[in-house]
Amino acid sequence: MSKPYKPITAFSFDFLTPYFDFLSNLLGFGDKQKIKIVNLLDLKKGERLLDLGCGTGSLLIVTKNRHPNIEMIGVDVDEKVLEIAENKFKKTGLNIKLVKSSANKLPFPDNSFDAVVSTLVFHHLPIDIKKQALKEIHRVLKRNGRFLLVDFGKLNFPLKIFYYLEVLFRIPEAKTSKDNIEGKIPEYLKQANFEFKEVSPRYKGIQYFLANKI
Repeated sequence: MSKPYKPITAFSFDFLTPYFDFLSNLLGFGDKQKIKIVNLLDLKKGERLLDLGCGTGSLLIVTKNRHPNIEMIGVDVDEKVLEIAENKFKKTGLNIKLVKSSANKLPFPDNSFDAVVSTLVFHHLPIDIKKQALKEIHRVLKRNGRFLLVDFGKLNFPLKIFYYLEVLFRIPEAKTSKDNIEGKIPEYLKQANFEFKEVSPRYKGIQYFLANKI
């Protein structure tokens, strides 16, 4: 049985949630990076996409505008970001479904999606939840389905300073991102029976893993 866990909110603190989009853009993860992710997904007409940890829905909006015929579902455990995403979808008139769910227990049947994407979510998850989430992603993907994981990996020294500051100031995500920073995500992907490769140069410590279901 999957263990319950208390999720870490966007940017670690609840009061920052309304400013998530602004802060993401400020830190260099705006539309340019989202378009890059959409291109890496290489979606085809008739496919079905799951955004795991969709946050405020910004990536889904960019993706839907470029691929209007793709069915898309966003999942997040945080009600506040889902409310923000829902309001954004209503304003843009985009038909995107949102589901409240934890990453380690997805409410979808086996073989439901052609593609799954997760951006800057896994470093917020405890180790056991990361591993369970990868198994769930593998389960809901169709045969030969693909999973694009975009998140922090092993850091070089200049960037590692920011991680040490998180530890020093006891930022909540310092504990859950430790295994990311130690470069253990590839090991977890192997354990979940994925074949994978890095499909883009690292960006500010962020890796782009494209994993295929085997």
